[in-house]
Amino acid sequence: MISQRGQSLAEFAAGSAAFALLLLGTITLAGFQEIQRRMAVAAREAAFATIWLNGRGDAVRAVREAGERHLTGEQSLADATGRTEYLRPGAITTTAARQSAPGHADVAARLMLEPLQVVDGFASGSFDLASNAMLVGAMNVRVDPLAHLPRPFSQLSLNLQQPIALLSDAWNAADPQHVRRRAEGLIPSTALVGLQRIWRPLLAPLSLVEPALSELCLGLVEPDRVPEDRLSAGRTPLPSRCP
Repeated sequence: MISQRGQSLAEFAAGSAAFALLLLGTITLAGFQEIQRRMAVAAREAAFATIWLNGRGDAVRAVREAGERHLTGEQSLADATGRTEYLRPGAITTTAARQSAPGHADVAARLMLEPLQVVDGFASGSFDLASNAMLVGAMNVRVDPLAHLPRPFSQLSLNLQQPIALLSDAWNAADPQHVRRRAEGLIPSTALVGLQRIWRPLLAPLSLVEPALSELCLGLVEPDRVPEDRLSAGRTPLPSRCP
């Protein structure tokens, strides 16, 4: 009877140790997977934010800030014991750059953009579209060994990498003013803005002949104006003043 009790106690101790190690390992591996998941979310967020900036911001900084926002600070992860964080300062490194799309996409972009750039150059405009509309990069995270955990976690060093690749729409813009500045060099009528001083004195007598001339604004570019719907009542309000 005593030997059976001792055998049961030994089996329980061995089983408890194995179960505790299995539980500890499961929680630790789940933490590694959570880091990978957060890296994917951060990389996706950084890619879209960088493309939205359209070259007006630092791509590397945007990727790094997204990684720090999702992986460190209040969002940091602690190991199974709750004593140590998985990631230490300097664990996140990033690379990012804009380049031309591979293959025929780059050729097509150049064929469309180069004539516009030439025309805009003669008109002294600010056409800022380029063929390097593809963002490529990577987010690298180093996970150092968790020394206070049993092996193999006390000797396991991981280098996780999340690649970033996004082909953007090179024609996007930040706001209507951005579109206007970009298009001014491509629209010949914008050259008539300088004639407003001559046109305004003539407006009063000419509007007696044709009242619609009072609504004419020389060189006006309104990228955010909704086209008139001739089948419905009402109309889009005209600008309060000409440029």
